[in-house]
Amino acid sequence: MSTLQIIATLFSLTYIFFATKNKAICFLFGAIASACWAYESFYNLNLKFDALLQIFYVGMSFYGAYHWSKGDNSETTSIKKLDLKWNMLVIVIGILVSFACANIALRFFDTNYAYIDALTTGFSIIATFLLAKRYIENWIFWLFINPIYMYIYYVSGGTLFALISIVYTVMAIKGYIDWKKELTLTS
Repeated sequence: MSTLQIIATLFSLTYIFFATKNKAICFLFGAIASACWAYESFYNLNLKFDALLQIFYVGMSFYGAYHWSKGDNSETTSIKKLDLKWNMLVIVIGILVSFACANIALRFFDTNYAYIDALTTGFSIIATFLLAKRYIENWIFWLFINPIYMYIYYVSGGTLFALISIVYTVMAIKGYIDWKKELTLTS
């Protein structure tokens, strides 16, 4: 277990705590955690898609902070819900893109667990966009993604990352419950 895993874990826990509280400061901690995590995933765990995902998260942290800071517009600050049609479309596109990326990666890179890494990465990107746009479904996606990451990190030697995936799963439940209450109050 490296020092970088410890730093990424501490910042990740702080990020998820503030995200479940619907606080924009979460994105600062998320950006730092993701930068550390990207290095660890790429160089030490050989999870290329996960490393790219973490770099994506750094950029999304800026986007999320900007989007959440536009507090004068209820469209950007209120929690929203996707309808069934959009949920199904997102799932189908996520699966197709993930498998296409895995096939490409296997042709050009030495990477561990290409299909499952690509699938979790693809759906993590989707869930991150939903979080930044404040769609409650982001927490449901995380409830499926995080347990898979527990396995990936555990078998790859990312013990702390596996443990934080357990915490993320619990926090996704909390985030969903908290956001559901807020959604109900504003409806």
